[in-house]
Amino acid sequence: MSANKGFQTKIPDDDNSDSGFLSGPIDRLPGDPEESQEESKESVGASDSGNVKCDNEQRGDLDSGLDLCMSECLQSLRVSDTPAPLPLEGADIPPLAFLFQQDDDGDTQLHISAVHGCQKSVSTLIRVCPDKYWLDLPNDYGHTALHLAVMSGHAVVARMLVQAGASLGLRDLRGDTPIHAATRAKNVECLQALLAPIDSHRLTKNLASILNLKNYGGQTCVHLAATTGHLPTLQTLVYYGVDINAREGLGGWTALHIAARRGDVRLAQHLLERCAGVAPRARDYAGRTPRRLAARHPAFAARDAQRLFAPSAEDSDTDSDDDDEYDSEDPESLFDKIRGSMATAVVSN
Repeated sequence: MSANKGFQTKIPDDDNSDSGFLSGPIDRLPGDPEESQEESKESVGASDSGNVKCDNEQRGDLDSGLDLCMSECLQSLRVSDTPAPLPLEGADIPPLAFLFQQDDDGDTQLHISAVHGCQKSVSTLIRVCPDKYWLDLPNDYGHTALHLAVMSGHAVVARMLVQAGASLGLRDLRGDTPIHAATRAKNVECLQALLAPIDSHRLTKNLASILNLKNYGGQTCVHLAATTGHLPTLQTLVYYGVDINAREGLGGWTALHIAARRGDVRLAQHLLERCAGVAPRARDYAGRTPRRLAARHPAFAARDAQRLFAPSAEDSDTDSDDDDEYDSEDPESLFDKIRGSMATAVVSN
């Protein structure tokens, strides 16, 4: 289901569909043997009990509004590696080609079930899926079922798909992986569902490389977390081994650059004091350090905020001067410097 449709179901109501209400005995054709009244009562009772069971099952899927501790649900969730085979006989089993057939938007039944959080339907589709490739079919917007489960906030469904082998590294049309989508939504539960080890002894393969994938805007997940300023999301990414000093592809900014440019004192303090390995003197593509960007933002004007980026004993005066040499926000001044140095070189020659 595409995100542009607001996650509305694509299955229209059919006026001719069975409502589940027992409307009475069916008229029989002439010549058919008549059933006894006792048999008719037994059939009616069986039908009524079946309807009650169906209603109870449907009510079980509804959200009661209570906090059911999603973390415990994710921890206890297991998808069997060797599911029981389905019976091959019976007209009630639709062909697999129909179940995984894409509609006009490229959505399959798995996309629709994932976006609505239908755990039973997703479990059944995973069980009958003949190849893991079908779990990763993208729709016309590049969204897989895992993308849609995360974007709609269904952490349990996302965990089911991860355990079934759905890929974490597939990109949508703007280059976002499911991890990007969870970070944008500031959904820690979905992020844990994606990144938690499948079992206690085995981590997801190539997790570090997937965590540091860039979208088509040059951003990794840590840059999105720094842009949103959501500390729990950033902490979760750091716990699972994201590169905290990764540079985004456009300006070469690290997460600390982004915090300084946004004037997010709380995030900058967390990065400098709580995240090991953060490079406070990293330079972007214009040669600027986070301290240089923080000096231009009024949020860091207070004394406590200034102390975060105060030069350390290791910083020399030369480094401090170099920090002020380049500034892409003042292109005319930079152009004058370059033109002046070129003129000096011509005169000397």
